[in-house]
Amino acid sequence: MPPGIRVRDRDAVRVLTIDNPAKRNAFSGEMAPSLLRELDRADADPAVRVIVVTGAEGAFSSGHDLREVLDDPETAGDPVANAAFTRPAEIRTPVIAAVDGPAYAAGFILALNCDLRVASPGARFCAVGAAIGLVPVGGQLSRLLGVVGYPVAFRWLATAAPFDAAEALRHGFVTEVHDDALDGALALAGSIAAVSPAVVAAIKAGLAHTLSDGLDAGRAAEPALAAVVRELPDGAEGVESFLQRRPPAYPDPPEDLHRRLGEVLA
Repeated sequence: MPPGIRVRDRDAVRVLTIDNPAKRNAFSGEMAPSLLRELDRADADPAVRVIVVTGAEGAFSSGHDLREVLDDPETAGDPVANAAFTRPAEIRTPVIAAVDGPAYAAGFILALNCDLRVASPGARFCAVGAAIGLVPVGGQLSRLLGVVGYPVAFRWLATAAPFDAAEALRHGFVTEVHDDALDGALALAGSIAAVSPAVVAAIKAGLAHTLSDGLDAGRAAEPALAAVVRELPDGAEGVESFLQRRPPAYPDPPEDLHRRLGEVLA
C-alpha cells in the first residue's frame, strides 16, 4: 500500500492515520496536502465530533522525508506546504494526537497544534530546528508557550534534545500516558463526543481567542459565544436529560456553527 493518510470512523470520532511506516511515517509526496484535506473535510462534517490523528506501526511521524527536503530545501519552511501541521489549532473540531514512537520535526509541530496529546510510554518528542539550522516555526515559538511555559519551551527548542513521554507528562505537554496511545486517545475522544458538540466548539473558539487576544478580549467574547449556543437545542436537552436522569443525546451542530462562532469573535 503506498504512503498516505488512512481514514476511518469510530462512531462520531474520525481517525486519521499517517501511514508511511517504512520511513517512520515521514511526510512525503502528497501526504501533507492529503492530511490538510482530511482535516478540513472532517471539520466540515457535523457528524464528526472529535478527530484523532495517529501514526501507523509504532510511530507518530519523524517529520518530512529528508530526501525530498534535500531535493527541495524550501519545503521545510514553506507555510503553504506545511499548512496541514498547524491546521488542528485553526479548526473548530477538537483534535487529539495519539503519539507512539517519534514525533519529531513536522511530527512534533503537528502534535503541538492538536488540542490534546495522549502518548504511549515509548513516545519521543523533538523540536529539531536549532540542531539543523532552522528557526522553529509552526507554533513552536508561540503556541508552545501556552502549553508548557517559557523555561521548558526555551530548553526544548534551544537544545533540540529529544524528550520522552514521562517528561512530556510532567510538564503538561501530554495529558495522559497509556500502554496503547490510540486506545487512550479514543477513550478521551469518546468522552468529548458525548457532550454538547456546539459547546465544545465554542470552548475551543473562546480559548483560542483568549490566547491570541488576551484575557480582556476572551472575557468580552464569552457572552457572545454563549448567545450563539443558546439559540440551539443543546441547553434544553442538557437540562431535560439531567431531570430525567438519562444520558443526554445532543444533536449534531448546524453546518454554519463554525461561521457563526467566527463572526462573533471577529
